[in-house]
Amino acid sequence: MKKISILAALLVMLTMTFTSCKEDTQPRLEYPTEFVLNRPAYADQLILVEQNGFIRFTCSQANYGLATTPTYQLQVSKTEDFAEYQTVDYTTTKADMVIPAEPFAMAVCSLYEWTEASQAEQSVPVWVRCISSVPNASDKYTIASNAVKLEQVKVYFAVKLPAAIYLIGQPSGWDINSTAMPLYETEIGSKVYKGTYTIEAGQFQFRFYDELGDWDYYSIGAQDTDSPVGISFTDGEYAGECCYDPTTKSAGKGSWECTTWEGGDVEMTVNLQNKTVVFRAL
Repeated sequence: MKKISILAALLVMLTMTFTSCKEDTQPRLEYPTEFVLNRPAYADQLILVEQNGFIRFTCSQANYGLATTPTYQLQVSKTEDFAEYQTVDYTTTKADMVIPAEPFAMAVCSLYEWTEASQAEQSVPVWVRCISSVPNASDKYTIASNAVKLEQVKVYFAVKLPAAIYLIGQPSGWDINSTAMPLYETEIGSKVYKGTYTIEAGQFQFRFYDELGDWDYYSIGAQDTDSPVGISFTDGEYAGECCYDPTTKSAGKGSWECTTWEGGDVEMTVNLQNKTVVFRAL
């Protein structure tokens, strides 16, 4: 009996060993170590990146070991070591990369910290590299290419501006196309909007829209139901939640209304990150 038990145990161990070996030989992605961005033939020439145009690069796929479809994204820098850089806000899965002019120009303008159109009238050197990554995979599968220098790049002035939402209601005449009362992002991409306006007595009823022209979509309101929600100020301030779902018809249609408002300036903050609002009487 003891011999049989020992033989059975050995058989199990052998089976586990063979199974383990089989699993170890399964095809899998490898962590990449080589990735090449090709130097464009035009690298030494004056490159004009014009509005509605494009700039083109090619690369060879990183050595992932298996056929896969990486995502490519460019970065630009003033120096070869990329101590400081800007990322081009455009991705592609094609090794023959046709990059629209706008995101490339925005990255270069931001890199050189240009704030006026006249600054973009000069040509500047730009180092470019490409980042290859595998969607939904570990960062270990992300690799940066070699850096390529473009000697003379002239882009048009393209600067990303803060986004805006618009107050639509009694103060703006309930005009769904009115841009008269915008609230701007406090920082680009923050989704926190702020503005200060005079609201007359009897006019405190409104909601916001992040796109104009359509009553049924893009509304930011006190509730989804299309009816006013009464609010009041405590120590000169109201704070509450907002409803916002731009993909759902008639979402966020409930306006804020303060029937006791006696008129004056209101500082408005709308935070679409956590869906809250703060109205402060000044």
